[in-house]
Amino acid sequence: MTFNGFAAAFRRRFPDIVGRPVLVALSGGADSVALACILHEVAAELGCEIAAAHVHHHLRGAEADADARHCEALCGRLGVRLAVEHLDPGAPTGVSREAWWRRERYRTLEAVRERFSCAAVATAHTLDDQAETVLMKLLRGSGPRGVAGVRRRSGTVIRPLLDVPRSALRGYLTGRAIAWREDASNADLAFPRARVRHELLPALAAAFPGAAAHLAAFAAALAEDETYLGGLLCERGVWPEIGRPVAVGVVAALPRALAVRWALELAGRLPLAEPPSRSQLEAVLAMLDGSGPGAVDLGRRWVLRRRGGVLALCPPPLEPFAPKAVTVPSRVELAGGFVGRVGVVGPAPGKHRAHLRAEAEDLPLVWRPVAAGERFRGRPVARLLAAAGVPVEWRRAWPTLVAGGTMMWLPAVGVADGWVANGADGVVAGLEEPWERRDR
Repeated sequence: MTFNGFAAAFRRRFPDIVGRPVLVALSGGADSVALACILHEVAAELGCEIAAAHVHHHLRGAEADADARHCEALCGRLGVRLAVEHLDPGAPTGVSREAWWRRERYRTLEAVRERFSCAAVATAHTLDDQAETVLMKLLRGSGPRGVAGVRRRSGTVIRPLLDVPRSALRGYLTGRAIAWREDASNADLAFPRARVRHELLPALAAAFPGAAAHLAAFAAALAEDETYLGGLLCERGVWPEIGRPVAVGVVAALPRALAVRWALELAGRLPLAEPPSRSQLEAVLAMLDGSGPGAVDLGRRWVLRRRGGVLALCPPPLEPFAPKAVTVPSRVELAGGFVGRVGVVGPAPGKHRAHLRAEAEDLPLVWRPVAAGERFRGRPVARLLAAAGVPVEWRRAWPTLVAGGTMMWLPAVGVADGWVANGADGVVAGLEEPWERRDR
């Protein structure tokens, strides 16, 4: 690998990033240290100012602290601006630890990218990472989109080293006497990727020289096919949304290859840990032609259901939750991923908004689920929510804002009589639905 070759490849693959600032995701490991150093050396040629961000997971005690100090020292020598960000080490229950850390890490990096006004986040995924990903996806039964592996570009994230073997980067660092950190958890065989990295891929490479490069090339070819077929699908596909079903016939008329990608695209719009497996995709196809099940769980209880001549997307059921007292202003996380906000006049994020009289600021406010048989404005709440398009899975525990025991606001329906704000003053309330929060 030569610097000239790297700069030329960068220009070819990311032409819109040339001449703009780039944020390097810097863990302190060999790959990310090499990426930071290479980009720093070619920064003038590319016209790209380099910054870095280190995400501290607080999972390995003193070792993790040493990683952060190593990144600070490296960036100090390079004259590169560095942000050290911290994650809460506790992952939510019912979610893969690795998936949760990955999601939070990328959210954190995106926040730093915006704060530093960078055009992209550069991560140090290598050819070996790509090969490991392809193997893991194949063995887990992933469909074509999953097996296509790590994309060279995903939104604001770029991966300039995806064609470079890990060994080449370590050789680069050793030749320049640049130190890096080793994460002991990468060798923990309790993690699936560690087993693939240290056991399966070496065995394949011993029997089939060049196995990693072949797997990475396969992923690249499949990704090109996926991109092309995705373009065709955008011209012909329609997708159900919460409360907005689509006709079965429109989807069933797609050729099989596009129907599979239709299901993958639908899943990609949802907060799932993994794309649907081959068995899930086959079940969706059978449901479309009427020979299979009436519903398919795409993951995390997001269900695609056939109801007569339409396909409906059904979210995970919302369970009743304990009432939560709030003040003004406030932001609270409610059951099922909902977020309730109450504040003085100003923008309120979320699908549902209400502008309440200023007196609400002085009252004891509570978020609570609707009660069975409850009425609002003289009508059954269940019927009002159904008419408003709230999915049946959420109606029995739909969040509502209460003051003094009286329902002040029923999101999706309206504000109680006498509580609508008069003029510009007042209190703004908002309810954010969970699918609005995906990938933020």
